[in-house]
Amino acid sequence: MSVSIISYGAYLPFLRIKRDEYINALGSCSAEIKEKAVMDVDEDTITMAVEAARDAVADIDIGRIGVLTLASSNFPYQEKVMAGTVVEALGLNKNILTGTHGNSTLAGTEALLSALGLLAQVEQKYALVVVSDAPAAAASTDMEHGFGAAACAFVLTRDEQGLEFEGVYAHTGESLGLRYRLSGETNVRDIGVKAYSTMAYNETVKASVGGLLNKLGRKPADYRHVVLHQNDVKTTVALAKKMGFSEEQINEGLTYSQVGDTGACSALLGLCRVLDKAAAGDKILVGSYGAGAGSQALSFKLNSQLRARTRSFQALLGEKKYISYIHYLKLKKSI
Repeated sequence: MSVSIISYGAYLPFLRIKRDEYINALGSCSAEIKEKAVMDVDEDTITMAVEAARDAVADIDIGRIGVLTLASSNFPYQEKVMAGTVVEALGLNKNILTGTHGNSTLAGTEALLSALGLLAQVEQKYALVVVSDAPAAAASTDMEHGFGAAACAFVLTRDEQGLEFEGVYAHTGESLGLRYRLSGETNVRDIGVKAYSTMAYNETVKASVGGLLNKLGRKPADYRHVVLHQNDVKTTVALAKKMGFSEEQINEGLTYSQVGDTGACSALLGLCRVLDKAAAGDKILVGSYGAGAGSQALSFKLNSQLRARTRSFQALLGEKKYISYIHYLKLKKSI
C-alpha cells in the first residue's frame, strides 16, 4: 500500500515584527531574521491549526477523513483532547481516530508518520495532519529573538497519485541542556552554548539524512529539494552543503528569515513552500529535528502535480502588518 499527500495548506499570522525593531529597542538582535510572524491577541496554536487545516481540506470531502493527527511544542492546554476543537471547527465526523504529538519540535514529522500508520486502521479514505507552533521564551533571552509562529496541514490518502511517501530513517540520542521546558513552565530555555547546540543539530540531522540515503540507495544529487529544520539559516545551509546538497536544492525550502523559528512546523512549512513550485518527478527530502536530540529524515516523490492553492506561500508572506517592539511585548504579556 502506498500513501501520498494529495493536498496541503499553510497559515501565517498577519502580524510581523522586523529585525530592525529589536535593534532599535535593544541595540542588537541575535536572530538572523529579516522579520518574523507573530500571533495576535486572539490567536494560539489551535486557531492557527484550524486555519491551515481549512486550507488543506478546501477541495476534500471531509466526510471521508478518518484520521486526524495534531502536533505542536506549545499547545494552549497541558491536558485536553485538543483534536476535538479541530474536529468541531472543521465539521469532521466524530468517529475519527486521533493522535496528539508534543514535547519537542520533532512532533511535526512524528504526527505525519503517525497518520501514515493510522490510515491503515480505518475504512475512510483520508488522514489529516495538522502542525502548528509558536515557540516561546522570556523576552530577556537571546533565544526569543528568532521565535516565530505558523501552521501547516496535509491530507494523506492510500494508493493515489500525489506526493508519495518513500521511506524514513531516524536517529535519537541524549544531548543534555538543549532547548527544554520544565513541567508547569511556558518558556523554553537552554544552557546558551551555541557551539554545543550546533554540534548536536549537525550530528543528529546528518545521521538521519545519511541513514535515509543509505537505506534507499540514493545520493544527494537524486533530490530536487531538501528541506531541513531551521533554528537559524547559517547552520542549516552549512550542514546541507556539508552533506553534499547544493544551494539550488536548499533555497526553496528556507523560511526562517521571513517567518522565524516555527518549532515543530519548521521543516514541514518549508515543504509547503517547496510544493508550490515542485514539478512531477521531483524527489524531496525532509529532515526534522528536536533538541534533546532526535531527527527524522523522510523521502517523498511527486508523482503528479498537486492542486493549485488559492493562496501560495509567497502570497501568505505578503499579507502582513508590521508592529512595534512595544506592541510585541504587550502581545507576549511581558509588559
